[in-house]
Amino acid sequence: MTIAAFTRRSFVSGLGSVFVMGSAAADHTVRIRQGLIAGRPTATPDVTAWLGIPYAAPPVGPWRWRPPQPPASWSGIRAATQFSASPWQMPADAHSVYCGTQGPFSEDCLTLNVWSSGSSGAPRPVMVWIYGGAFVSGSSDIPLYDGAALAARGIVFVSINYRVGILGSFAHPALSGESAHGCSGNYGLMDQTAALRWVRDNIAAFGGDPGNVTIFGQSAGAFSVGYHLVMPQSRGLFHRAIAQSGAPMGRPSSYILLGEKRPLEAAGVDFQLRVGAADLAALRRMDPLTLVKANDNRWQFYPMIDGDLVPAHPFELIAQGRHAPVPILVGRNRDEGSVFQPFGNGDVAALYTTLDSLYAPYSAEVRRQFPAANRREALRQGHVAFGDFVFNWNSAALAAAAARADSAPVFSYHFDFTGTVPADAQFTEGRGRDLGAFHGSEIGFALATERLRGPLSPTQRSLMQQLSGQWIQFARHGDPNGPGLPNWPRYRPGTPSILHINGSASLPGPLADRERLALLGRAMGNRIVETA
Repeated sequence: MTIAAFTRRSFVSGLGSVFVMGSAAADHTVRIRQGLIAGRPTATPDVTAWLGIPYAAPPVGPWRWRPPQPPASWSGIRAATQFSASPWQMPADAHSVYCGTQGPFSEDCLTLNVWSSGSSGAPRPVMVWIYGGAFVSGSSDIPLYDGAALAARGIVFVSINYRVGILGSFAHPALSGESAHGCSGNYGLMDQTAALRWVRDNIAAFGGDPGNVTIFGQSAGAFSVGYHLVMPQSRGLFHRAIAQSGAPMGRPSSYILLGEKRPLEAAGVDFQLRVGAADLAALRRMDPLTLVKANDNRWQFYPMIDGDLVPAHPFELIAQGRHAPVPILVGRNRDEGSVFQPFGNGDVAALYTTLDSLYAPYSAEVRRQFPAANRREALRQGHVAFGDFVFNWNSAALAAAAARADSAPVFSYHFDFTGTVPADAQFTEGRGRDLGAFHGSEIGFALATERLRGPLSPTQRSLMQQLSGQWIQFARHGDPNGPGLPNWPRYRPGTPSILHINGSASLPGPLADRERLALLGRAMGNRIVETA
């Protein structure tokens, strides 16, 4: 079965055949600060899942667009046996290669999920997964994010929901006026920090070590990791960080999910006028679906430098060593742009018009780095350029800046494996088209859930064992090396120390596409990647 068949609805409706309820629930009861919760056994032997645990109060009514508040306590035993609703967003295509969320949606979504093999024995490493989705979509219940496989190998796995889109990043001068810090927006990042505080205070009940927490995520989840590295409110809540494809390191723009206060507040005022709301109170009374639909430009609101939660540009803070001094593992995939609409959309002139604006004043060199004489070449180069601008350069910049700061070890990778899905796969992002090592193709291997995309070949099975093993080793020790795993040197800019991961062998090598990324670095006014 392909991943397209695994919608959220079909996954949740199948829980009854996977999990056992009734009197057995008492065997899966733990006490957290809010009260007693009962989980349910999973199909993975000795692993229990506790799902839909509230880590914050529902951000509804007057609490819409405010920092998350502490969750309520309860008496008796609360069932934690199914996922909560997903954060409000536009429904995803059921045929997406990412197995998108299909609802139900609610503002009452600030929950997390825990998978563990029990609380006995020595405390175990904790891994907290932050989903991607460009900060406009995503949910912790997507099947690829199931934590049972890593829990069976000694990890306490946590996945979290956080607000996205108009409800997660809306900025407005009136909201800033309500804040003691004069800030608005960034509510989704605040949610993530609240979830990390919950983990610190409660994870020991599940056998987890609150002193050994790894945050990790892909795409917007990786950008989130980059933000947490520089957010003072997150300091001390995690001890290792993995960023899979992304980091907010370049010029502020919607492309790299990094904004600035004044433009986003102005966009908030424009949005209010567009929906005809008299004031902030009227906006808070509006139906959430109306707000989501009205936000027709889904990329209009995203995290920003607000001077408080994100005190300055993340690149500057990391390059100066003013970030959490934790081991970092960061990397990207060979074909990051293949699933997105390419720059220029196949038109040669449009491609170069776009690239000239992004790479000014290096238009002549742009044509050398991205040669395109016809539509086919323009499509291919447009995909490559999109991947460079949004993911590749930012991941390389995080690795280079953190390594030069030298406050903790950095490990960097390049995922080259192209056999995740068949070349003729019928997914929305590429019907009948080879997606290569596409954006997100490593997730199932790292989380050991790749079987959900279909039967595993021996090569896929071996790669899944390797990559998940490296992530687990990093969570345990801050180093991805271990028995039976490929040698992965500490990243040193300018040396062949990036692990190139594929299905047959994984070997250290130099920065891939160095000339292209160096050109983009110069266009950004930042030469740190040139010698990486």
